[in-house]
Amino acid sequence: MKAPIFVRSFSQRERESLEAGLRSKDTFALRRSQMVLASSSGEEVPQIATSLGCGQQTVRDAIHDFNARGVEALAAKSSRPRRELATPSTRKAPRL
Repeated sequence: MKAPIFVRSFSQRERESLEAGLRSKDTFALRRSQMVLASSSGEEVPQIATSLGCGQQTVRDAIHDFNARGVEALAAKSSRPRRELATPSTRKAPRL
């Protein structure tokens, strides 16, 4: 069983951004705001997941992301994998 996690305490500016996220047309920001505010009120991950109809790991990810990035966690990151491009100095190309 995983240890219960909760969101860190946040500043007044962060609280205002989270409350504004509750009125957002962007569903990602809305759901993240709901998860973070529920965690700050003392609800545990399983309760939040059940009430929002999502997975427990989704809630954990949102809490960890908010704890690390703050309000920036309300915006979706790119899900595209980061790849390192091969440059002529890093790849072995035949000499012409």
